[in-house]
Amino acid sequence: MEFVFQCGWCDGDNFFVGRQVGFWVDKWEVPSEWDCRFCEGLNYTPDPPWEEA
Repeated sequence: MEFVFQCGWCDGDNFFVGRQVGFWVDKWEVPSEWDCRFCEGLNYTPDPPWEEA
């Protein structure tokens, strides 16, 4: 599943493909911190629920 996170520095949309954790659960794993693809600012992933892309 793909998720979109907004950069806290430039408000750019960054997309990540989550890896499903477990077999029968609807939980996803995404990076806990990431660099914005536009401004390269360091961001931290917010707590779920996340917005699907």
